[in-house]
Amino acid sequence: MVATRAGRVKTWCSTAGWGSARWQRCLAALVTAVLFWPQSSVDADIGVDPSWEAAVALARIHHLAWGPEIVFTYGPLAFLQNTGYYSTQQAVLATLYQVGVIVALFLGVAAALRRRSPATTSLVGAFVTTGTTAILLGSMYPEVVVLAAFAWAGPLLFHDDLKRSTAFITSVALAAVGGFELLVKFNTGPVIAIIALAASILRDWRALGRHCATVTAFVVSILIWWLLAGQRLGNLPVWLRYSGQIVSGYIEGQAVPIPLDAVGAVLLTVAWLVVVCAMLVGGRRIPRNYAVLVAVTSVLIAKSAFGRYDTNHFSALLGLMVITVAITPLYGILRPRFEVAVVLILVAFLVGTLIIEQRPVAVLQAPVRAMDRLATLAFPGRAAAHIRDSKARQRRHYGIPERFVKTIGSAAVHVDPDETSVVWAYDFAWRPAPVFQTYSAYTPALDKLNSETLADGTQFVLSRQSPTSPATGINGRLGVQENPLYSRTLLCDFTVDGVENHWELLARSQPHCGPLTPLSEIVVREGNPVTLPAPTGPHMAVLVGIDLDRTIVDRLFMGSLVPLTTFTVVLDGVSYRLTGGNAAEPFLVNTPDSVTATNLEIHSHTIGVGRTRSLGQHRLAARLRFYEMRISR
Repeated sequence: MVATRAGRVKTWCSTAGWGSARWQRCLAALVTAVLFWPQSSVDADIGVDPSWEAAVALARIHHLAWGPEIVFTYGPLAFLQNTGYYSTQQAVLATLYQVGVIVALFLGVAAALRRRSPATTSLVGAFVTTGTTAILLGSMYPEVVVLAAFAWAGPLLFHDDLKRSTAFITSVALAAVGGFELLVKFNTGPVIAIIALAASILRDWRALGRHCATVTAFVVSILIWWLLAGQRLGNLPVWLRYSGQIVSGYIEGQAVPIPLDAVGAVLLTVAWLVVVCAMLVGGRRIPRNYAVLVAVTSVLIAKSAFGRYDTNHFSALLGLMVITVAITPLYGILRPRFEVAVVLILVAFLVGTLIIEQRPVAVLQAPVRAMDRLATLAFPGRAAAHIRDSKARQRRHYGIPERFVKTIGSAAVHVDPDETSVVWAYDFAWRPAPVFQTYSAYTPALDKLNSETLADGTQFVLSRQSPTSPATGINGRLGVQENPLYSRTLLCDFTVDGVENHWELLARSQPHCGPLTPLSEIVVREGNPVTLPAPTGPHMAVLVGIDLDRTIVDRLFMGSLVPLTTFTVVLDGVSYRLTGGNAAEPFLVNTPDSVTATNLEIHSHTIGVGRTRSLGQHRLAARLRFYEMRISR
């Protein structure tokens, strides 16, 4: 009975002509988008990630200049991927963008399938593939665009009889999309451009005009969308330089050593590598140039997936596998047993990811939330009501003392270290340090940028008090060490106005710190901590700079190749993750009483260095340089 019905369905899909017309494909894409549109609540949330989402929305609301005034791994169009409502205009534009992303993925997969399957069958395949991918990636819309670009680029290499104009238009259009996406999320734009250029070259390396047009389209798209985003053209190089530094610093600063529970992901990736190798020698069924495109895309996405491993980041690689399996005739390129094993592992990971991330709940909520968001286009007042309610809810949660709110008034304020949502909830006049979530200032240049801007800029700094002392940041990093110059600016150019209800208010004052006075130097080895110099007076701060003796293994396995270990600094027997890029800059290890109960307070007695995991290297050695600095009042 089941076999008979399945046969009827298969026959219908093969013979029905529905999906051959363009309007039918577009309608199917819109229905798929409504059913599988990944999104969280439209009510803006709180936390580290929601705070940077608030920040990119606030940058547009406050007309901040990207580059000089705000820097991040996202750009001036990043607000488009926000599912929460921060302004009515943002809600409408984000709705259009997000629906467009899902529609583009569906149409790309459908176009690839239509070249070897009947129209209706291709729509069914695109429906299943798009739904699975959208559920897997959730609200990672820039990554979905990368996968859509791959789906559109792949067919260029499957058919030799494809019109030259089709190859030209597809390559140029994908490159233009890459330029647009660069201003949404910095690292996805170049990946899309590489996919477009690789497809053009692999199609016919002699088509130099098409290759040049592809590169030109990428560059011109960046310039056009930068200007349309209301940014000055002269600020573009500044934003590119600093955002590039954040991305390069992220490799070491944010990379998490691959945990033991990632063994399954590693095995699946190895199995996928075998599949790609089989595609490379798959004969006429799978063109070798297409297999090369799959390999290039896999490497680009795998780098991000394992750079900071978790199910969310790895889901992008899973999505690539799903799309490749859907649009590629893979059956028969491997031994049957291995094919079965790969399929079982892939299915297990798909199911596991969906369960761990509670995606089935999101699937059930998606149609209702989609209709609510679409209603925003017709009734903008709905978005305004959501915004008012979200602000009130966030104010109740944050509970900033009324005295602090009145003191700040309409003056410029920077929020430290990462709760930027406060600015939106309380309608403060935001003038942030450019790297507004300070844990992202991974390099000396970024730390210096924050320090200099803070010294010349905002009137107040509102800081969320750390639950630990000394203050720690994400991944167990020491607060005063991850941004040494920035922390010294807070100490030297601001005074504590009050500490209340887990909030600190710092007010600008005259500079009141003397120069750094060298005290001593010593070489320390892992496992052998040394005693820190004591301050010579009550108004003295002690600082230390760390010159690490890095090995080639350290450079390769702290994110450059695969993240397997990280540096640590050990204070009074407690280990903290060391931000290696800023380690040489002297950071506070002993502060005066003027910053008691703030995130700047620290009173350490011993210091050592180490690694979270040894990979056979010799014990870590480092030169410690001790300094003292006078703080006058």
